[in-house]
Formats: sequence, structure tokens, C-alpha cells
Amino acid sequence: MKTIFKYLRTHYQNHFQWKLYLYFALLMVGCFYVNYTFNFETKYINPPGRSHWLRMLSYALFYGLAYFAIAVPQALLSKTNYLHQRDFWLRSLFFLGILSIMAGFWFYRDWIKAWVQDYNSRRFLFSLGSNLKSLFTIFIPLILFKRWKDRQENSLYGLTTKGFVAKPYLLMLAFMLPLLIWASFQSGFLSAYPAFKPWKRPPVFGLTSWQMFGIFELTYSWDFINTELIFRGALIIGMARVMKEHSILPMVAVYALLHFEKPMAEAIGSIFGGYILGVIALYSRSIFGGIIIHLGVALLMDALAIGQYFMK
Repeated sequence: MKTIFKYLRTHYQNHFQWKLYLYFALLMVGCFYVNYTFNFETKYINPPGRSHWLRMLSYALFYGLAYFAIAVPQALLSKTNYLHQRDFWLRSLFFLGILSIMAGFWFYRDWIKAWVQDYNSRRFLFSLGSNLKSLFTIFIPLILFKRWKDRQENSLYGLTTKGFVAKPYLLMLAFMLPLLIWASFQSGFLSAYPAFKPWKRPPVFGLTSWQMFGIFELTYSWDFINTELIFRGALIIGMARVMKEHSILPMVAVYALLHFEKPMAEAIGSIFGGYILGVIALYSRSIFGGIIIHLGVALLMDALAIGQYFMK
């Protein structure tokens, strides 16, 4: 834990600018107000029936505006020159581009519909496809980008255990557990968690509902690894090559928007969680701390939801 506090203290002491953080806070308040008052993302970015290509374009504008609304004023306030570097625009547009493709990539649903007729089988495959699409939209593109631009890097944007110690992050999970238990008793918790509810899913493909749940959780875990890879890996470690410590706040803005279809409390929490995990990734050069925290919280919430279901 001392190492994590040291990272946070160092970043605050060396790089905190009250004008920038006030601007960031006001921007987030405005975004949250618009989204949760007018249901903005669901109605205007990802409405039912929108074409896949238009959905990806909408997300590109959505995430891009949030990112550059922080990155541009930050460069001016901090008097850094990354806006004048071609590499900044190349990296930021590529990373935001593949994130937008991932968010709007629903082609797999059409493919499944074309090959599978049974409704329940389709639903199960839709769930797996939603988790596995990041393999093709995030993981493989980042491997290719690294081979092109960052071949000298020893890891795939922080996907390394070199120098990594798990104990502080396991302690953080232990400290968070009472809060998660409290959250599990709140109204609406069981409607959101677990994402795959085995008691509502009839068996398909010769699997029991709980076997299906186990398969889903494996793919669910994979998707969380890729979430850390794009946000704390590419948008922090990858962008730090040109932005240095200034890669954190723009990433946090986009990470908050990623949660805009979640309950507002969870979206607000993502700002603080994203910031802390971003600082850790920046200074440790590893995303495994974020993977442990992010994935640990997700799996604990699912476990608590299952416990709540059986205690009803």
C-alpha cells in the first residue's frame, strides 16, 4: 500500500493544477447532467436499430470530444507541446478509434442470427460475443500497433508482471469488500448483477445453466483484461510516450463515458477508480494492478449477487 500512496502523492505534488481539475470537474458534472437527465447515450449514441457503422461513428465522436475537451485545454494550461507532435494525434486517434469500433461492433449479432435459429442459443452466443469481440477490436490491433510504433517496448502496454507485487492490490480489494457487501443490499442490485443470470437462462448446447455461467464468466474476465489494456495500457502508458504524466485526465474522461449506460453511482465511481488506476499504471508501467482491482470487483459483485439471490 505504501507504494500506491507514494505514486498518488508524487503525482499530486508534481502535477496538480487546480484550474485544470476544476475545469475537469465542471465538464464531468455537465456530461453527467446531460446523460442522466436526457438519457443521452441510449437515445443519441446507441439507440435501438442504429446501423453498426453509424454506431461506431457516434462513439468515435462521443469519446473523441470527451478526450480532446480535456487534452487540448490541459496542454494550454500546462504549457506542454504535445499538441504539436504528430505522434500525439496518431496515437490518440488510433486508440480512440479502436475503442469506438469495439463499442459499436455489433456485426457478430448478425452473424449469429444467420447461423443459429434457436432464441436461447442466440442469447447465450450474444453474451459470449459481446465479451470476446475485444480480442479482434482491441487486443490484436494493439499488438500490431506496438510492432509498428513501439517495438522497443518489452511488454504490450503494461501487460507485464515484471516488478509487479500483488499484495497491495489484494489488500485494496479486502478494504473495498464491506462497501461492496453494502451495495449488494441496495435496491436494483440484482437487476444489474450478475450480468449473466443462470436462474433465468435455460440450458443450451447440452450445457447446464451453471456451466453456461462459468463459460460466460471466463469471457467476461477476458473483456475486463482488454478494458484495462486499452484504458490504462494504451491511453496511459502508450500515450505517456508523448504526453508524459498528462495522459491521465483525458483517459479518465473517456472512462467515465464508458460507464454512462451504468447506474450513475457506478459511473461517478469510475472517475475516482479510473484516476487511481491510471496513476498506478503510469508509475508502475504495469496494468496488472488495475486488472486485479477491476476484475476482482466485478467478480465479487457477481458472487455477492448470487449470494443475495439464494438468500431471498
